[in-house]
Amino acid sequence: MCISKKLQVTFVLLFMLALSQNIHAHDLTKENFSYLYNHDPVKINHQIAKQDSIYKLILTFHLVKVLPTDSLVGFELYQQRKFNSGQESLIEPIAINIDSGFIKNVIELDFYAQSENNYLVVKFSFLERSYLYGIPINEALAFPLSNIIYGGDNEAMFYDGYKKGDSVWFEEIDEERGDDVQYFAYLYKENFPAAIPPMVVENGAAGEMLKIDRVVGFKRGMMLNKADYLYFVQNDTASGKGVSILSHKEYYPRTKKVEELIETLKYICTGDEFEELNDAEDKKLAFNNFWLSHIDDKEAASATIKKYFRSVKFANALFTDYKNGWKTDRGMIYIVFGPPEVVTKKEDIEIWEYKTFDGDLKFTFAKTRNLFVQHHYSLIREKSLNKAWFTAVQQWRTGDL
Repeated sequence: MCISKKLQVTFVLLFMLALSQNIHAHDLTKENFSYLYNHDPVKINHQIAKQDSIYKLILTFHLVKVLPTDSLVGFELYQQRKFNSGQESLIEPIAINIDSGFIKNVIELDFYAQSENNYLVVKFSFLERSYLYGIPINEALAFPLSNIIYGGDNEAMFYDGYKKGDSVWFEEIDEERGDDVQYFAYLYKENFPAAIPPMVVENGAAGEMLKIDRVVGFKRGMMLNKADYLYFVQNDTASGKGVSILSHKEYYPRTKKVEELIETLKYICTGDEFEELNDAEDKKLAFNNFWLSHIDDKEAASATIKKYFRSVKFANALFTDYKNGWKTDRGMIYIVFGPPEVVTKKEDIEIWEYKTFDGDLKFTFAKTRNLFVQHHYSLIREKSLNKAWFTAVQQWRTGDL
């Protein structure tokens, strides 16, 4: 949206923005961010772009309300130099737009940030609980921010994904060029490999060879005509900046076809079992026999299957970036071990802790550079995770959960 058209700030009573310059200090390394990945009634997604000295931030809150009158309150946006402490200054937006729905709530802000600041801190409350959410804005901490924002007619709840047939529009932060902007979409088939087990450290993850399927030029908007494709959109092909949209089948983040169900069993199958499942003429029968060969009781097997693919669904909803969520390192750990009980974030890493799983168990994910997304996390693999991995896998295979 054009900055010049939004100088009139819109305020909604549900969202209170304090416009003072009070100084605060929030140490984000001491926060437990497990609410992002567990069944907490709040989920957040964001989109951020920059042009010259102007930032645009789009925050999407998915709220599970107890009463229809429940609302997000006490919203504040800060800028700060460090992730762990230091002075923070409250941001005074130059424009605000709010779209408040029953479940999906969107706040869009245009603002200036001081060049020495590296992070945004979002602060708010819901159902009498306070939340913090950190966003890196220094290009040294993430890949360069594009000046493009996008939106569409997707209706997904608790998941900001798009599917085949959705229409998506694109805008530069400053709309002076209007409809004359030429965009290019590079299409890549989503056939990226799944994560490898956490104790496999010798060879590391296999390289992901990217092949451009096609390039599409357009203005303003386009329809996503292909499912299971990554669209990387640029308005300047000479730069490395752009935005990515992963287009899915209509039932994503669920898995539905038997081939998809079998593929996600990779984490709890032996190599021979996985090969037999894929080679079977009757894959549905082979799928059922896999579970029943380990869990004799049909009701217990059915319950375990439902629980496993519910985890796959949530992994897709939570961790999809440039590839399907279940294939990511965090998605893999989430499926096998469940939602983390404690999530600690630092500048370059994210640590998951499980206090009730065979003693204290930790997984560390390092923020890695990626052309397509602002922050992709790779698991730091350790041989010492071998015992915990096989214990968890065996629990799934036997239904002993």
